[in-house]
Amino acid sequence: MRFGILGDAKIAREKLVPALRKAGCDIVHLGKRDELASVSNDIWKGVKTGSYEDVLADPKVEAVYIPLPNHLHVPWSVRAMEAGKAVLCEKPMALSIEEIGQLERTSAQTGCYIYEAFMVRHHPQWDWLTELNIGAHYHLSAQFSYPPQPEGNIRNIAAWGGGPVWDIGCYCVLAGLRIFGTTPRLLSATFWAEQHLDVEQSATALLEFGDGRTANFSVSSAASLSQLVRVVGTDGWAQLDVPFNPPRETTARWAHVSAGKDSLLGPGQMVTFEPCDHYQLMVEAFVKAVRGGETSDFNDSRALTGILSEIISYRD
Repeated sequence: MRFGILGDAKIAREKLVPALRKAGCDIVHLGKRDELASVSNDIWKGVKTGSYEDVLADPKVEAVYIPLPNHLHVPWSVRAMEAGKAVLCEKPMALSIEEIGQLERTSAQTGCYIYEAFMVRHHPQWDWLTELNIGAHYHLSAQFSYPPQPEGNIRNIAAWGGGPVWDIGCYCVLAGLRIFGTTPRLLSATFWAEQHLDVEQSATALLEFGDGRTANFSVSSAASLSQLVRVVGTDGWAQLDVPFNPPRETTARWAHVSAGKDSLLGPGQMVTFEPCDHYQLMVEAFVKAVRGGETSDFNDSRALTGILSEIISYRD
């Protein structure tokens, strides 16, 4: 599949471009905010450059990857689909339920496929966690944090969808959707403001997924880089050691009641997953969906956007 990319973003250079090429895709056009600015990174060597509009007008481009700041995801996704392109859009795909509706209508009207680029969906560790026999899932805990970013960083601009809730809280809510399989209800949320900025420094939330099943998560942009997901079931527990940005070879742990109390209260049994690139797996699944004429599925995106919007209202 031939891709155009809107924006010379770090995630595009470091993750998606290598994944696209490993998946057998061609990158034929790069759109830049300043189309006259030179591109110094060698990864773009041989790639045509121009404006965002040039990419969408290019008949060679079959699909567009959008790694722009969060507030630009919807307008450029809409324009890409109206230009007849399939869309792989970075998370969060939208910042309101109304925007999700706009994307859904455009996808239906144009027949163009759009996918929210949560690469974590495609890592085998999540299938393992979902299918593991630890009894009925009862509670999920998720934690994700990273150190402070420079003041001008897009993650620090609320109007652009900045702050750790939109940036990384979306992964934590997605974990709950994956484990429990239902749309959650927000029970409570707490925020700590970022000094001198209009975004939160950290936040916690408690979600209820029906039948007493709960998930709590904590996110921060003012702490050490750290992440963890732990699921407690009626017959045991399991955790992913690096759930969202795993190294090429990553680990998990679990324990079952059949192994006794010491096992349940100990470090658990370690599992090591085969090396993989979940970005490449995501691209391959995206290409297969487009080639197969699949219809865009907005269920997770709608649930995520609804919950995150409600959490953000506590900040405002």
